[in-house]
Amino acid sequence: MKNLKFIKNYLNIFFLGLFLVFFSACSANDPEQLPTPVTSTWNEILMKLDLVPETAFVQNGESIQDAVDAALSGDVIYIEPGNYNENLSINKPDIKLIALSYAPNDLSIKNSKENNIEILELYDQKSIDDFLNNRINQNQITDFSRTELSGKIAHYQFKIRVGTGEFDVIRIHRVVREISSYHPVQTKGNVFMVHGAFTGFEGTFLASGLESENDINANTSAPFYLASNDIDVWGIDMGWTAVPDSTTEFSFMDGWGYEKDAEHTLYALRIARLVDGLTEQGFSSLNLLGFSSGNTVAYTTANRETQRSNMMKRHIKGLISVDNAFKIENGGGFGCASAQAVLDQINGGVFQNTNGQFFQTLGFLAHNLPDEHSPIIDDGSTTNIQAFRLVFAMDAFGFGFNFFGGEFGGLFNSDEERATRAVANYSHYMPNQLWYEIDAVNCSSMNVTFDDHIDLISVPILYIGAELGAGVAGQYTSSLTAGNDVTNHIVPGFGHADNFLGNNADQLMWSELRNWIGDHR
Repeated sequence: MKNLKFIKNYLNIFFLGLFLVFFSACSANDPEQLPTPVTSTWNEILMKLDLVPETAFVQNGESIQDAVDAALSGDVIYIEPGNYNENLSINKPDIKLIALSYAPNDLSIKNSKENNIEILELYDQKSIDDFLNNRINQNQITDFSRTELSGKIAHYQFKIRVGTGEFDVIRIHRVVREISSYHPVQTKGNVFMVHGAFTGFEGTFLASGLESENDINANTSAPFYLASNDIDVWGIDMGWTAVPDSTTEFSFMDGWGYEKDAEHTLYALRIARLVDGLTEQGFSSLNLLGFSSGNTVAYTTANRETQRSNMMKRHIKGLISVDNAFKIENGGGFGCASAQAVLDQINGGVFQNTNGQFFQTLGFLAHNLPDEHSPIIDDGSTTNIQAFRLVFAMDAFGFGFNFFGGEFGGLFNSDEERATRAVANYSHYMPNQLWYEIDAVNCSSMNVTFDDHIDLISVPILYIGAELGAGVAGQYTSSLTAGNDVTNHIVPGFGHADNFLGNNADQLMWSELRNWIGDHR
């Protein structure tokens, strides 16, 4: 009996060892190893990608071959997960194709290895390491930061150089709700926000007039409100917003007009799409929102994009125009005199507009010395806060619209402490070329190029106007486009800046914006 027990134990050990050897051999030759846990973050991948070449995006259901056929020398083609059962013919050796995978078996490309298509499996650290080891840091992205707000909403920002000049640098922002750090929820739409004059994304949208980032919430901040409703929010700071108030030499602003800002916006849009892909949102195009003069940037960008025959390089899904009349009905001579006055300044070597300095002074005095006599309206009785109301709520200087709804006794919709702080933080300068062009586009005797193709813009359009701002005048431009999906919404009682500063803007304006974005996913 003892011998039988010994033989039985021996056989058990023998077969167990044989099984382990067999299993190990199979595992070593199994191409579908279990993925290794991911430790890299999307910004680490982005920093090693060459962001200079033109980029095309292939979405699930589209054709890789169509993207290849339309590609130009040096292009990079990014492919989102999907089943691409095509017989590919890639005869352009100077283009790159990179396909993303978010989970095992979500990507199938016929003959991908034979066609030199790189596969980046974002769920597997080994795949990420193999991908990154072939690349060096491109040094195109600087000053990257991530700030946790509240409610699992994070604010990302980073700079990207877009030219050789000192201020040819844009800052890109993203505000998004997350499952965990660097991992956003599956969003329900997107928007890319372009600011207006004298202030950037934070000063216009995210934290305008707020005392600290602790005050950012769904009632005070449009980007936070949208992100809390699972909208992926992007934004830009134009390079001129970084010009210090102490600057004295402005030749770099010569010729800096809407075409340049539109070029930078297009660049930022494709970076945003790429990051969306790296964070498992897919490569969907974006809704482009322009507020105030940023609306002119948005229309200029859409105008430029109509000239791109390669649809996979078009990044705008919809246009959201906020309280600005880009084109004026019957406005053939509307802007001629004011545009000519600015053009004369430019021809005389004055390349900077200094209205921001005037605005900042008004805001500073009203915020810090509200009850002191105003040096701006120097009549011996008007206080600084009253001067602020006269200029921004009663259009005493003839801007043609009210920044805020209000009267001599106070503002109707926005908290005055916040409103004055917002204006007190304006920067001094922006390019005079922008100031000239915003009027020249409505002067038939002046030739600008950025409205040449607006009749070809066919994306859905939302116009949101403030009754006391640009109001219904802003509805005209969309009628000049080829779009057949146009929505207009006028906010009663609001002035221009109330759209993002108003106490109940979340109910009267931002909810309309959120619903439209959700309906146009």
